[in-house]
Amino acid sequence: MMKSIGTLGPVSANLILKLKEENKNIFGVSDAQRITGLSVNATTDLLSELVGRKVIARLKPGKYLILPLEAGLTGEYMENWYVVARELIRPHLYYVSHYSAMDVHNMLTQPIRVVYISTPTRRKNREIGGAEFRFIYTKPERLWGIKKEWATPQERVEVSDLERTIVDCLYAPRLCGGISEIAKGIWIAKDKVSYEKLAGYVERFGKKVVVKRLGFVLEIYQLGTAETTEQLQDFIKGSKSYALFDPSLPNEGKYLSRWRLKVNIEPEELKSIVRT
Repeated sequence: MMKSIGTLGPVSANLILKLKEENKNIFGVSDAQRITGLSVNATTDLLSELVGRKVIARLKPGKYLILPLEAGLTGEYMENWYVVARELIRPHLYYVSHYSAMDVHNMLTQPIRVVYISTPTRRKNREIGGAEFRFIYTKPERLWGIKKEWATPQERVEVSDLERTIVDCLYAPRLCGGISEIAKGIWIAKDKVSYEKLAGYVERFGKKVVVKRLGFVLEIYQLGTAETTEQLQDFIKGSKSYALFDPSLPNEGKYLSRWRLKVNIEPEELKSIVRT
């Protein structure tokens, strides 16, 4: 049954309306106490009841999220997911990454309902308000190439910058919808990418599989500069092993020596996805 303000009692309804007026979709016990005028115990009891009725969700001790009262998820509510991710992991270090970072950088053509958060803190995945929050463990020394981005008009979150997002996704295509999705994302963002910076990031990341996949994608789409291509090929000089281009597809296809890559997807298929 669809929830609405009308199904709540007067105190609960006033609380939700006031929080909405204050743009506080994420709020604390003190916010609720200030609005309701109740004691701390009475306020926490009220919030527990609202959690049980799925009007709000408990993010962590003392922090709550207002769930959508109407059926479906609006664009505004989806933007809040990145703020929710921040609140779930605070005070620990983190950054919104992979598929979610592609979304922040407008590299996608369709909405997603999974939020990826890279962090050096071990956390269990959670589902809140129709979104799944996946925590990707990363070593502390991997926390670079990160910037603050506006997730909503009022809130900013830590997100991998465009070039770091490309590197992360090429390293782990399963976390960004597959190799075709990141290839299309690179094409969409081609005019915003700093190819010099990207080459530097690839070198710093230190995984040759990223170099091989990136070099092939740039070649297929005729992106970057001759200097970029030369720099990438220098990184894989002496590499005798061949990496699989798309790890989600069968281990078959042609060997491409200049990128030390086993190409298990037709180049024409990659070209066709940017024409549609």
